[in-house]
Amino acid sequence: MATDAPAVEISDSVTKATYDEEKARAAKALEENAALKARLEGFEMRDRAQLQSFQPAMETYIKELTTEFATAENKSHFDSFGDWTRTCHERPNLDSQMQLGTIIHACASKLKRTREEASVQSATADQLAATAKELEAANEDRASKDARIAELSSSLKEIQNNSEKLQLQLEKAGALQEKFDFSKAASREENAEKVDGGVKKSTENASKISALPTFNPLDALSSFINNNASGASSRFTPSIGNHSLLGSASASADSLSSALRPM
Repeated sequence: MATDAPAVEISDSVTKATYDEEKARAAKALEENAALKARLEGFEMRDRAQLQSFQPAMETYIKELTTEFATAENKSHFDSFGDWTRTCHERPNLDSQMQLGTIIHACASKLKRTREEASVQSATADQLAATAKELEAANEDRASKDARIAELSSSLKEIQNNSEKLQLQLEKAGALQEKFDFSKAASREENAEKVDGGVKKSTENASKISALPTFNPLDALSSFINNNASGASSRFTPSIGNHSLLGSASASADSLSSALRPM
């Protein structure tokens, strides 16, 4: 059906203003994309470096698991996982690699920390055992010293009893001028200090009993013979001959020195 309406012309031409506007928008988008890409690459480099730092701990952990749990049927799985620990930081799909690597590294760190704590506890147990041994030795030494002190106390008590008995005997014999209380240290020890009325005084060795009267046996013998001259002259009268024991007669034949001279 024909119509008399005028035809509308469609033009493909773009104005310069529109062109400049679209060009500026595209340049801005490229700039933003480059910045985002650089930022993304920075994050990836950081994550890959972190994965690479996890590698020694993860590899050691997987090797221990392989040694303990691997069998002929599943050893290939452990070996494959061991290869992954050495190359995970270079593989694509970084998000998945990072998640798995983080979990495995946490398990390895947990195992290491548990072993270190066990080692510390073992060292503490050894130290406690050594301390207990030293304490036991100290207790044995103290017990030995206590026993020795008891022995010495018993000996001192016996010495004290003997000293008291000796003092009683000397007192009965009239040879004791001063009496001592041997239960006190001042009466047993030389230069011991005693307290009398709150004042310390020095005392001589109380174990030294007063000197007894001196006795010279030669003087006593001489006195006995001189006091009994008549009896002595009859026993020591020299013979006429030069007897080896009685000797020859002389003016001083009755003297003790003459009688004893040849002997």
